[in-house]
Amino acid sequence: MKKLNTMVAFLLGCSLLSTTSAYAFSDVQGEDAKVVDGLRNQGIVQGISKEHFAPTGHLTGLQGFTLILKALQKTSNVGVGASTTLTLDQMLAAAKSLDLPIEQLSNQGKNELTKEEFSYTLFKGIHAVVDYPLIKMFIEVADDDQFNPMFQGAVQNLLLMKIATLDNKHQFNPKDKITRIEAAHMISKAVAFVNQYGEDKPEADDHGVSYVSEKVSDQINKIILTRGQQANPGYGITISHIEFNETTATIHYKLLSPEPGKMYPQVMTEAKVSTYIDSDYQVKLSAD
Repeated sequence: MKKLNTMVAFLLGCSLLSTTSAYAFSDVQGEDAKVVDGLRNQGIVQGISKEHFAPTGHLTGLQGFTLILKALQKTSNVGVGASTTLTLDQMLAAAKSLDLPIEQLSNQGKNELTKEEFSYTLFKGIHAVVDYPLIKMFIEVADDDQFNPMFQGAVQNLLLMKIATLDNKHQFNPKDKITRIEAAHMISKAVAFVNQYGEDKPEADDHGVSYVSEKVSDQINKIILTRGQQANPGYGITISHIEFNETTATIHYKLLSPEPGKMYPQVMTEAKVSTYIDSDYQVKLSAD
């Protein structure tokens, strides 16, 4: 435990995590820059200097662990508060609450983290804060035989969740050292995923349907009904009609099922439909 504490304490002084910078990084462009700036503005990452992010640099095991922990802190209650710097006790307590493999990562000390190791820890963290149903579906990976079996399932799940991606040869390259920009892209997608499916999602009715209201103008709101993630596009939702009284707009909806004999791609699809309601009305849902 003393060795573990020493390694964690070391990270607190050299992590890529800190307060946000007011400067854009000159060594990232395009979509990379958007992702990095977004994470920087949330206090999740910073560069090696005010002007440089070092996108092709690598992460140590503990740096990767802390990056994941910081991202989850921004999206859920993991017991580390709102501070931009984690104390040793906060890191260990949060790791325990999320069941993250800190002993394994800590044993690597300053060693650089592989893509499969980072993916495994990221998936464990997401799974700890989001109750998300996963379908049993295998995505073909060209270098599947290169995985450590311990990490393979986590990578498959991240691929299904569209947090991890394959290269143009359909390879994941699990043994490659993960770069800072690769980690940033995965963390950015993970944050969006947890925000969408985490504890603060709208409460669903008895049929698993919920809604969110988006302001269009002072007079109009966009009401989005969602059935959540479904196994294929055949499972949908449609609005049949809207019933108005003095103060309430009741949206009547129907749930759609796959048509018999029709083939559907077996991909997770979010079933949703939207309409526009005067902002003076309270919204209620009713299943037909």
